[in-house]
Amino acid sequence: MIHTLSAGDLLPDIRIGVVQGVSYGLFGPPDTFVPQARGLGADIVRVNVCWSQVEPEPGRFVWDAVDAMLDQLDGAVEAWVTVVSGSPWATRHSTGWLPASPAADADRYGWFVHALAERAAGRIRFWQCEIEPCLPLFWDGTAEEYLAHLKLFRDAVKRAAPDALVVLGGAVPGAMLGDGAAGAQTWSAFFGQVLHGAAELFDIFDVHPYGDPYLVAALVEACYTQMAAHGYRKPVVVAEHGGPLPTEFPGNMPYLTEVLAVHRRQFLGQVQMPDTAETLATAEDPAMVALYGKMGELPPTLQMFMAGCPAELDAKRHRLACRDLVMRTILALSAGARRSLSFPLSYERRLDSGSRVAGALMFDKLRLMDRVGDLIEHRYPAADTFELLARHLEGAERVDRISVEDLPDLYLFEIPRTGRTPLLVAWERAAGWDTDVFSAVEFTREWAYPTARAVDVFGVEVPVESGDGTLRVPASPTPVFITGR
Repeated sequence: MIHTLSAGDLLPDIRIGVVQGVSYGLFGPPDTFVPQARGLGADIVRVNVCWSQVEPEPGRFVWDAVDAMLDQLDGAVEAWVTVVSGSPWATRHSTGWLPASPAADADRYGWFVHALAERAAGRIRFWQCEIEPCLPLFWDGTAEEYLAHLKLFRDAVKRAAPDALVVLGGAVPGAMLGDGAAGAQTWSAFFGQVLHGAAELFDIFDVHPYGDPYLVAALVEACYTQMAAHGYRKPVVVAEHGGPLPTEFPGNMPYLTEVLAVHRRQFLGQVQMPDTAETLATAEDPAMVALYGKMGELPPTLQMFMAGCPAELDAKRHRLACRDLVMRTILALSAGARRSLSFPLSYERRLDSGSRVAGALMFDKLRLMDRVGDLIEHRYPAADTFELLARHLEGAERVDRISVEDLPDLYLFEIPRTGRTPLLVAWERAAGWDTDVFSAVEFTREWAYPTARAVDVFGVEVPVESGDGTLRVPASPTPVFITGR
């Protein structure tokens, strides 16, 4: 018999939000970021907190980063903390950051987590045990060790905050879909073991759908299927996503062989991660330095991810990112996820863009905002798109995909909204990356309202026709939001 726990029971509403980078207050003073996230319409925020920054020495607790976040919470936004078991003295793998590893003393780990959860009791709703534990970059341990670690974590959190929700460490696409990526078989085996033994140890399953956005729905469904294979069902959320990435463009791959080899070794735990501000400041990959040395010879689909690329390519990537943010979020929500968080809002000062490391090429330009001086103030175009999406999703009850006969590449979604007219979101699946070149496809749909308004992800009005109970809309690779009046 399958024991079920519906998303509606724990997460009755739909919320979208942001992750504040890969670290918070670890490599410098903790930033003010919650007001900026709220300014975008975010209803949930997430940070990663490392053991090393909270308890730098046995028994000495430093609450600067934790309190800095708590002081920004006024009850208007949900908060999520991912706890990283990285310590130079308390864990098996000595580090100030990553990879996390089992505690040298299990009782001491329990005391640390309890103290952290007690400090924030009633303020933090989601407590997550590690980032993506199937990846050696984030967890230097076995699945069995993670299960023991998770039990300590859950018990400590629930003692301090019984109503808090414990989240399983995030799953990556290869772990759920076995997509042929290097290490995917190992990642799948890891989560298979964890899910087998974790039924009573967590409340929420988190998945991070990077890569092809059109696999998002299958990925969420695979999470439910794998839990069902072990006799239970729990809500699936998406606590981290973003795109596009350089690896989503096949033409880039011949130029990335050496860079991705370094990146792969990092994710497999074969390369030591910098874990201090000083080592971060001087970190660089020879393969990345060489790539920048021939930047002008690279295809535009790769140049646009590099710091200092031509302005027209930078603008192109921004347009792609705006489309991706809406598509990825809507696809996740349509698959049943009730939380979707974009990565990242920004990064810590020491992790600013332009560094010559593989991770910077992959993820730096996903940020929604950047600093002006010491403050997170500058909005990139995707930040404006996030705000537009958040406004349209206010009051959303669910997201239903609608099939349209003879238009297999049309993605159409209907979203009932409490106290508002329903929202339609529509786009046509693009054949390639150059989505500024297309011919729009028109579709028709029954429409109960006398008029309609449509805007695309850039806030530009899109012409629509309505009347006699029918709506006619041009669909293109740029998603549009359609509302009735």
